[in-house]
Amino acid sequence: MKRFFNSTLKFSLVYFSLLLLDLFLIVWGRNELWRLVTMPVMALLLIVFYIYNDKSARPWKFTFMVIALSWFLFANIAVLFRNEAIMLILVSVFFILGNIFYILRFANNRDFDFIRLLPILALYLIYMFVILQLTLDNLGDLLIPIFIFLFVTLLTIQFALLRKSAVTKNSYYVVIIGMVFLLMSHTSAVLSVFYKTFDNQDVLTMLLYSIAQYLIVIGVVNEKKAL
Repeated sequence: MKRFFNSTLKFSLVYFSLLLLDLFLIVWGRNELWRLVTMPVMALLLIVFYIYNDKSARPWKFTFMVIALSWFLFANIAVLFRNEAIMLILVSVFFILGNIFYILRFANNRDFDFIRLLPILALYLIYMFVILQLTLDNLGDLLIPIFIFLFVTLLTIQFALLRKSAVTKNSYYVVIIGMVFLLMSHTSAVLSVFYKTFDNQDVLTMLLYSIAQYLIVIGVVNEKKAL
């Protein structure tokens, strides 16, 4: 077991094999309950891989990362029952909590140039304005949970950007790419529920989300070493 999780190649092959199986189940459209196996197992693989491989993190940062991935595990399960309004709220809460613990994991005490971040903050505001304009009429009572959900995701990207001086270059960019993919997956999910869907949108959302989580974990475990 230890030998398997210490090998990024072996772990990646199993992880992406499960992802392909999960995408096939989405396209096939039958026996979706099998996704109650594929999605949690993928999340558990990420948790165990992280536990085996992050040897340099401070104990509290290590704990924050495990808690974050655990909340995403719960979200992976809850999202399969998203047809109920209460489950949509629950999914949003799980994702919000996961992102909050990502923020705590990414946080550092290094100085940063706030002025350089202003253009990025402007992009965040434009993004939120566009998404809310497209979905506002259909959000109803879910306006506040979805707003917080998207806002916290953007805030997580901000904290990922602030890692630059504290981690290796490769780790920094891999996590940033992962966070962008995560935002894209969240955006796709929100638009599919509250705006309109297109063919195979669930496939796209799951693909982006799974790659995002993989890249974030790979980037974090290599904060102090080259990939």
